[in-house]
Amino acid sequence: MNYDRNYKASVFSMLYEYKENIMDLYNGIYDDKCTDPNEITINTLKNEDGVEGGIFAKFKNDLSFIFGAYLNLFEHQSTINRNIPLRMLIYVAKLLSSMVETKKLYREKAVSIPAPRFVVFYNGEKDAPEKETLRLSAQYGAQVEEPELELKVTVYNINTDKGCEVLAKCRTLREYMVFVDRVRQGMAGINDETEKRKVMEEVVDDCIKDGILEKLLKERREEIIMVSILQYDQAAHEAALHEDGYDEGHDAGYDEGHDVGYDEGYDEGEVCIQIDLIRKKIEKGKSHQLIADEIEKEIAFVDEICSIADSISPEFDVKKICVEYMSRHRKDEDA
Repeated sequence: MNYDRNYKASVFSMLYEYKENIMDLYNGIYDDKCTDPNEITINTLKNEDGVEGGIFAKFKNDLSFIFGAYLNLFEHQSTINRNIPLRMLIYVAKLLSSMVETKKLYREKAVSIPAPRFVVFYNGEKDAPEKETLRLSAQYGAQVEEPELELKVTVYNINTDKGCEVLAKCRTLREYMVFVDRVRQGMAGINDETEKRKVMEEVVDDCIKDGILEKLLKERREEIIMVSILQYDQAAHEAALHEDGYDEGHDAGYDEGHDVGYDEGYDEGEVCIQIDLIRKKIEKGKSHQLIADEIEKEIAFVDEICSIADSISPEFDVKKICVEYMSRHRKDEDA
């Protein structure tokens, strides 16, 4: 059973395509309540082809909208990422650039813009605080006592066992996490594609029966089943590759007499993920340029990976290719 399709939306983003659900989410966070969903203006970045899709990952998990005097940028994350403030900075700069005429920036009168607010909803399985604030200044190479450019992101851990205050105040988010918990519990340990499909059918049926995301699940049942399987597989796959990447990176570093440590091993895990994506796309006969565009990497990276694959094995062995690629680039850094 083949699930490799162009499902870009996540269940989270599907849920918050509806303004009444955005209103529920907003009111669960802020005191300046929204009472009319029509007062919300959704604005999402579009690519060169005019397709909506933010700047983030494989699945579109970002939500951007204006209500009152505020530009709200929300994102859903299932992994811990300390680069969120920098990513939000890039995103908000692109959004504001699309909202303001360039010629107005050179006039004497100040241009009025909505005040940005940044929120991340985290529901990964790695432990994290119920609520924390990430700051852009923490990513600076130097410690700055009074940074001239700062950006703060509020991160809520919305896992049900954390008892996050937002879940108590926001029905849609609470129901979303009930759905996520049921998917995790039902899919755990299942590798057979037919069984995964059966589990997701049961999860959706049970949620509808219990009034959990009932409207969304009825209207977009098939899409949600497909994307849920894709996301579950992607999360499990990335977790395995990150772990393998860490072990290999750590061992290789010590074998060569270098203290590689966690960060470099983690990078190797990222490279393994990219190599595996290239393998799948090569098997479908896609060109190097198309692959580079789809995984958002330079074509030189795809060319090099394919060249290594051709030179070391008749089969596209992801781990061997990854080890060779990392070995080459460690040498480049040491030179």
